[in-house]
Amino acid sequence: MGLSEYEARAYLGVLQSGTATAKEISDASDIPQSRVYDVLESLESMGFVTIQPGRPKKFGPIEPELAVSQYVQHKRNDLETEIARSRKVGDQFIEKLDGQQFQYRQNDEIDVFWSYKGKNYILKQFGQYCSNATDEIRMITKGNSFERVVQSHKEILQDRYEHGVDIRIIVPHDGINDMVLDTASEWAELRDRDAIEGRIYLFDSNRVLITWLSDQEDRFVAMATQSSQLEMTIGQLFELSWSSP
Repeated sequence: MGLSEYEARAYLGVLQSGTATAKEISDASDIPQSRVYDVLESLESMGFVTIQPGRPKKFGPIEPELAVSQYVQHKRNDLETEIARSRKVGDQFIEKLDGQQFQYRQNDEIDVFWSYKGKNYILKQFGQYCSNATDEIRMITKGNSFERVVQSHKEILQDRYEHGVDIRIIVPHDGINDMVLDTASEWAELRDRDAIEGRIYLFDSNRVLITWLSDQEDRFVAMATQSSQLEMTIGQLFELSWSSP
């Protein structure tokens, strides 16, 4: 789970010893006494042990199921803090460039990747493109892919919506769980269209992601490009489908 060797051994030592002093835990888990206090305090901050004040201090175990749950929340908080820090620094970087009227060359080269790792890898790429979107996100997709997108990236899409990104999705509603539709409706405008077979995703005015099931590989593959011309062409098709009765 990401614990150090000493942290893992110390937690097992506390579980086996019950409430005990640092010296007792050091002896039980074969951790040097010079390190055991730091290790136990680290475990306390992550939700694995409790500290009982006194002379000497005693350390007690937190039941494993609760400890794992608290540790996951600890990791989530760290991740959210790091994401917020990265976004703040990124915004400062963009503001600095704009303030200096920095000129950079727009990249219109085709950037293609073929994924033989299946839909999970493609879904990860999709999440990164969503995170980088600043203007609009468009989707034409099938129901099962739509459900995976919502379940995996609803927090990212909600965040982009709150930052002013316009999100529109064309998807057949038949067979989709009502809770998934309700969740997506909080941050996207939806259009119900029958007989959707493709999976096409547009980001801002310069990126297109197209995925399909390969007959040869019998798994999902994808093509991505930063071509503004291709995005414009497919974007026009999206608007025609979006506006049709």
